[in-house]
Amino acid sequence: MKFIYIGLPIILGVLILLFLFGLFAFGRVFFHVSFDRRKDDKDFAKNENPNDKKRPARVWFSQQQIEKLEITSFDKLKLKGYLISQKSNKLAIICHGYRGRYYSSAIQAKIFYEHGYDVFLPNNRAHDTSEGDTFTMGSKERKDLLKWINTLIERNPNYEIVLMGISMGAHIVMTTSGEKTLPSNVKCFIEDCGYHRLKDILYFATHDRAKVKLSHTTLFFGEIYSALFHGFNFRSSVKKAFKNVKIPGLFIHGDKDENVPYENMAKNYNAMPKDLYKEMVTFEGVMHNKAQFVEPKYENTLINFVDRFIK
Repeated sequence: MKFIYIGLPIILGVLILLFLFGLFAFGRVFFHVSFDRRKDDKDFAKNENPNDKKRPARVWFSQQQIEKLEITSFDKLKLKGYLISQKSNKLAIICHGYRGRYYSSAIQAKIFYEHGYDVFLPNNRAHDTSEGDTFTMGSKERKDLLKWINTLIERNPNYEIVLMGISMGAHIVMTTSGEKTLPSNVKCFIEDCGYHRLKDILYFATHDRAKVKLSHTTLFFGEIYSALFHGFNFRSSVKKAFKNVKIPGLFIHGDKDENVPYENMAKNYNAMPKDLYKEMVTFEGVMHNKAQFVEPKYENTLINFVDRFIK
């Protein structure tokens, strides 16, 4: 009887601790699979599909004079960015998506450059030439983007700026647009297939796409691990950021998006104050990050919007 009163609770306690440790370990694995720089990241260019390099925008991009810029982030990472200048006072800053790199936005760069813009393409932390072992899908990147904006304004105080982002880059741009310290040089933003809330898109990726059971539990322990060891949570939200937004926005999404569900566009759009100018454009039958290949609609959509605010 004595064992039942003393030993059994100890055993149960140990088993519970082991169970919780196992869940925490699973959350840790989830974090590193989701947020780590991929192992072949620095060799991506060598292994890239040759056909991608033959696309017209990439051929155009390879022929441009590109200036390499560098900043040091608030947490001491050296971040790289690439400027294509034609000595304009109009500037498009374009943020790439999840596990992309600066030249992933070659189509958008070409569109803006041909309409008289300088173009700046940052490599997000833990991507390509920028330092870092892990990224955050918005929480720390918005601080990085703010620093890039201020750095570019120091070079040309007359810049009028449009921020644009694709997928993860769209979330970064939207959350940055709501920063209270956003310089007045930034006149508008464009988001293409961006997610509304980080936790929601992580749940969609694990539960709906990867079919992981106990997805909520996985995210819970993954977020604990992230907060303890990497200094961010999964609460990055456009709704929260847009409480402070003061610039107009354009929202683009394909209604067949398999990675970021189409309903995210309406959530992002509706989160913006009603007194701000905003547009919402659907690309019918289009999957994730494929609206850019629908010409001339895509180009016209971008330029008709920015022409309202940047001359």
